[in-house]
Amino acid sequence: MTYDTIFWLLLGVGFVMTGIVGIWPMWKTEKLGMSFLAGSVVNTLIAGGSIWWWASVFNGEGQEFSKMFGIFGYGVSYVNNEVLLFFALLGMKRKIGGDGPPVYEPHPDDD
Repeated sequence: MTYDTIFWLLLGVGFVMTGIVGIWPMWKTEKLGMSFLAGSVVNTLIAGGSIWWWASVFNGEGQEFSKMFGIFGYGVSYVNNEVLLFFALLGMKRKIGGDGPPVYEPHPDDD
């Protein structure tokens, strides 16, 4: 496997695992904070390991651009995963554990 293939594979694994580990607890417990924290920990571990791996692969002379380009890609992926996870969990919170739509209660003075 080439380094590029591994790069994209790790990006995909980070996205999928962050989603699974973040959404599963939300589905079971309906706790937004705990679910976001669980997904964020997995995202941080995968992104951190991926950045460390990429930096160790491209640590030679003349490889600064490839090294920084890959690290930037993992950084953008990390932020995107966090944002997507938060809004997915927020949407689930509204669907699963939300209060529902407001109920209109007529005022006694209304005719």
